[in-house]
Amino acid sequence: MKKHRALLAILAMLLLVGMLGACAAPAAPAAATDAPAAAAKTDAATDGTYPVIRMAYTRIFATDSEAKIEAALNEIMRKEAGAEIDLVPVDFSSMNTQFNLMLTGGEDSIDIFSSFWYMPMSTLYANGQLAPLNDLLASDGQGILDLFSDVPGVLECAQIGGQYYGLPSYGPYSSPMIYIVKEGSSKAANIDWSTVKTLDDVTTALIAMKDANPDKYYVPGATQTYWIPKDIDYLGDTNYLGVLTDPLNSTQVVNYYESDYFLNLLDNVKTWVDHGIINPDAMSNTNPTLMSVQFGITEGTPGYCWDLNEWIYEANLQQTYGDNMVGTQLGDALITTGNATTYLWHITSFCQNKEAAMRVLKVFYTNAEAANLLGNGIEGENYVVDDKGYVRFPEGKDMTNCGWTGLGASYNLPNSSGCPVWYYQPDNMWQMMADSNKAAKNSLALGFTFDSSPVADQITACSNVIAQYYLPLINGEVNIDEVLPVFQQALRDAGIEQVIAEKQAQLDAWLAAK
Repeated sequence: MKKHRALLAILAMLLLVGMLGACAAPAAPAAATDAPAAAAKTDAATDGTYPVIRMAYTRIFATDSEAKIEAALNEIMRKEAGAEIDLVPVDFSSMNTQFNLMLTGGEDSIDIFSSFWYMPMSTLYANGQLAPLNDLLASDGQGILDLFSDVPGVLECAQIGGQYYGLPSYGPYSSPMIYIVKEGSSKAANIDWSTVKTLDDVTTALIAMKDANPDKYYVPGATQTYWIPKDIDYLGDTNYLGVLTDPLNSTQVVNYYESDYFLNLLDNVKTWVDHGIINPDAMSNTNPTLMSVQFGITEGTPGYCWDLNEWIYEANLQQTYGDNMVGTQLGDALITTGNATTYLWHITSFCQNKEAAMRVLKVFYTNAEAANLLGNGIEGENYVVDDKGYVRFPEGKDMTNCGWTGLGASYNLPNSSGCPVWYYQPDNMWQMMADSNKAAKNSLALGFTFDSSPVADQITACSNVIAQYYLPLINGEVNIDEVLPVFQQALRDAGIEQVIAEKQAQLDAWLAAK
């Protein structure tokens, strides 16, 4: 049962956010190539040894093929990077503990890692754990930055004080809000999702579906939030301690928890509670949003993804939820610093050969064969290619027992654009991603990174207040009219106004310097 739930958890993560970097057609723009590289710089000693770069990768299940994949990668790395790679597994279940140990500079330290699912770049920078990359990019990473020529603002998001401390994965950089639901519930209420454009519209649809399906629920109250406001710019701060609620027109940093945006959300929550739309016992439900749908706790959920139609295509082809899914996009598709820094790759400050580490990263950004090995593994062992050219798991295998990460060449890679397509992905998905970047709108604060150190104590105090009040409020577990003013005052007492003022001052200075 635990294994089954873990599999569902991975499917949920892949479907909702994993598509941000999912593998796509090899003919895509800016794709990595298999063309022979120019002779790599080499630090190899005269006896033929190479510097060994330790690179962390995340896994859920056993990775029995690691040695073979590492050997295949090293044939490429010795030739193109003048280095070898040592793949270091990090188990998802103990990620924070393992990374905390690996990022101390000791014998078990790593050289390259992705901060996705772990810690924001600003925190890693403040901890002194990241190497500056500007000089390394010039000397050993030529060509990496060229991949981002169409989205220069995204590169700014990986800088602090004009210095790169991370490199973004190459993919889509907007994640518009969506609401998705099982088609059966929608049809029972005759919902036309093309007319649903706002949260208030969603609530009208939810009431209709609840009336048609009285024993079903449509918002997954849980110990994990169902609402991440991608239609505003929260400036990379997932506690929302100072946000831009109108990021296309204004750079005024406001108190999210006293904004019209948040108050409107809570007005809708009240309606959901009155109509029985949120599942019972919300604070006992520990499932992420999509797992609540998979386990039948709810029929639908708010969420976000880079393209609603592509999300529905994958979900319906895989029948992950036991029914087709339908839904709508809410608000604009925005490119913000928070979105752009979701998937960052770093070289650690205690790496002993940073030049070699940059050359290894360059290979993963520019060599499709290496990207495919890292993502999909060994053909015939970890995956097969069917007669239509699509990637599948070998017969009798799935992500739990295929011998590699099971995640595929996906969001966890620097550049997966040259990899073969999985059977459930549209042939033109990479072009769809490129098009989504062109269609998305840049926040006025795209590229701004907040230095939280001047108000660290206030942020800690505010975070504790949010941990106490936020989920009970949005889950409708408390009387909102009574508890909201208490919550707002507790944030003021904890110092949210000082945080907002500091954030505004830094943003104003950043804008003036542009």
